[in-house]
Parts: sequence; structure tokens; C-alpha cells
Amino acid sequence: MSQIVAIVGRPNVGKSTLFNRLVGERMAIIDNISGVTRDRIYGFSDWNGKNFTVVDTGGFVKGSNDIFEAEIRRQVQIAMDEAAVIVFITDVTTGITDLDEEIARMLRKILKSNPRRK
Repeated sequence: MSQIVAIVGRPNVGKSTLFNRLVGERMAIIDNISGVTRDRIYGFSDWNGKNFTVVDTGGFVKGSNDIFEAEIRRQVQIAMDEAAVIVFITDVTTGITDLDEEIARMLRKILKSNPRRK
């Protein structure tokens, strides 16, 4: 069994683009509209001789009451829980946003509470 790498970040920062690049095909739909990726998408990657499973996730929006965004958060949490590595993606063109900062704080808490990720 390969290691699992989860790609996380806010909506429309390039998570699905990176996922498609790692798996070598267009498995994930890419669109400028937020919320296209809702469920976890799994693919297999062989990168520089390393084999691993990569997981694309929807854009994480903390604190939203929207039913779809709540389910996306749940799917992102599942991906992070099962991952050996979490890749946090931000958008260089917009810079670090408040939502990026919030996700970073959440990821730091995960790191502190899970010794296998240190």
C-alpha cells in the first residue's frame, strides 16, 4: 500500500490542477467556479521514483453555513485524517488571505495533536 498525500486549501487555488499533474491525467475537473470539487478524488502517482496515492479535495471554507461547504469541510477532514502528508496550497497571485491563515492555524493544530506527522 502506498502513502497518502492530501492536497488542501481554500477554493480555486490550484488543488485540482496539481492533482491532475501528479496523476498524469485529467481526473479532476478544473473550473474558475468555486465548489466544483466536492468529494475526495483519489489517484495514483509515481513521482521521481516514489509511489503514492494523492487525494484532491474541495476548497475549505471555515465557518460557512452553506450545506455544500459543510460537506466539503467534512470531506477535507477525512482526507487529512487518513493522509501521511498534507500539502497546503495557496494562490501566489492573491497572496495569503484570512481564509489561508485560518486553514494554516487548523493544520498547525493537527500537527501538534498527531505525533506521527512531526
